[in-house]
Amino acid sequence: MGTSNWQNISYNISLIRKINPGSILDVGVGFGRWGILFREFLEIWDNAIYDGRWERIVDGVEIYSGYIKEYHKYFYNSIYIIDALEFLRNLEKEYDLINFGDVIEHLEKNKGEELLELAVQKSKFVLVTVPIGKHWPQEGTAQNPYEEHKSTWYNRDFLKYKHNKIKSFEDFTKRSYSVVLLSKNKFRFDKRYGRFFSVKNFLKHKLGLRKMIEKYERAKSKN
Repeated sequence: MGTSNWQNISYNISLIRKINPGSILDVGVGFGRWGILFREFLEIWDNAIYDGRWERIVDGVEIYSGYIKEYHKYFYNSIYIIDALEFLRNLEKEYDLINFGDVIEHLEKNKGEELLELAVQKSKFVLVTVPIGKHWPQEGTAQNPYEEHKSTWYNRDFLKYKHNKIKSFEDFTKRSYSVVLLSKNKFRFDKRYGRFFSVKNFLKHKLGLRKMIEKYERAKSKN
């Protein structure tokens, strides 16, 4: 299929901006949604980079070459046409983030578990979007047999990782799926907006105290 549900997109982007990765491996490139969104909200949103001279590394892994088109080359530094498990077994460098957007259910459970273990060891953060429960049967096609769903996952499968953050969603047919953030270390998010960014914006835009907060910020910047 090369694409997936949309209900979680804003949540994933919020997490990615908090992580603020300098290097990303997008496993299961497909249509290229995540590579495009990584560029938009990590490079264009803050720095208005439109010329393709990207400051971050976004690589991809895709087993089905039929998904990859000319436009992918604009958003990805490199795309490797290879089995993801084989790629990670031989990966020698570390990424800041490894992203699995609806990938692990396409592997047998033991292989999916090995894939996650390798990713946790070879990145600072692992972000997984995965169908939850038994209501997601899917067969492969003659054109792309890799589309078959081969394993069933539950939120409890990710609790063995000490550092985990799990949020559940429903698709438009009310089936459950989850977004899971994993790390081998305690989560440490980017603080580029300051300690009280959310509080200050709540006071400004929800309570109408914008002038007071801006006056405080100006006074603080002079000190």
